[in-house]
Amino acid sequence: MPYEFPDLHAEKHSLVRELFISTADDNYTAARWCFQQGLNVDFFWLAVHCLEKYFKAVLLMNGRSSRGFGHDIFRLYAAVRPLAPELLISQFVRPDNMPAHMWREETVVDFIQRIFQDGNADNRYLLYGYGRNPEDLFKLDQVVFSVRRLAQALEVRYVGEGDDDPPRYSRREALAMRPTRHENLQSNLEQTMEGKRGGELQRVLLNWNFPFAGDHYRHEPSTFTSAFQNPMLMTRLYETLDCGTSHFAEGDRLWAWVQANIQLPGSLVAEVEAERERRKQATIAAGRV
Repeated sequence: MPYEFPDLHAEKHSLVRELFISTADDNYTAARWCFQQGLNVDFFWLAVHCLEKYFKAVLLMNGRSSRGFGHDIFRLYAAVRPLAPELLISQFVRPDNMPAHMWREETVVDFIQRIFQDGNADNRYLLYGYGRNPEDLFKLDQVVFSVRRLAQALEVRYVGEGDDDPPRYSRREALAMRPTRHENLQSNLEQTMEGKRGGELQRVLLNWNFPFAGDHYRHEPSTFTSAFQNPMLMTRLYETLDCGTSHFAEGDRLWAWVQANIQLPGSLVAEVEAERERRKQATIAAGRV
């Protein structure tokens, strides 16, 4: 039997909707615009940001804490998945109008891990570079659709619109009955979908967004492109070491300046140190002066 609403449900739901769901909705819409405009660093950052908030909303609405995760969507997904594994997306679906040769098969876990790698807080500064695939937006849409539906108390009794005799099943069971139906959380995404925030935002959100747009939406033409960016910091730090031993001092000074003036993750510092030493030894062995 489903439960009745827990203590302070309305108050908790209001806070979660305002602090997490509504801001995630805007991050998601902005991520789609950045993808369409080729602003790839911001696409990855906003994709991570919206997923982080949706995951935390799911935890909070189902009696869990969102503390201690930071921006780590990989750990958040691992915490959310056991709550409703039967409702979460298990496999990506290639849209009919996307050429098969442009679609890269990938598990949901691998996608989330890759998005986090390319969109984590440190890579806002392009410390690690990125690789954006043509299908990344479609995969993000499918994950968001799947996860956002769970941002409600899953075990409480489902109350439908216009029901004279309230059903005896839970919201979890209601979601399972309607796997492709958008769940109205009465937040910014719904306002945008309905065009209440302007036609441009509505187009950005719904164009080529097959989980949310529905069968009757008229999609505009689009193209499929990939984009890659090497980490420019490493390129600058390593290129002098490859030129010859006479350039080592210059490279050492630049590396010292970077460490003194730019905040870097400790793991990256160790990686750069090891690679710099390797390249120096290779240059010496090759006899380049």
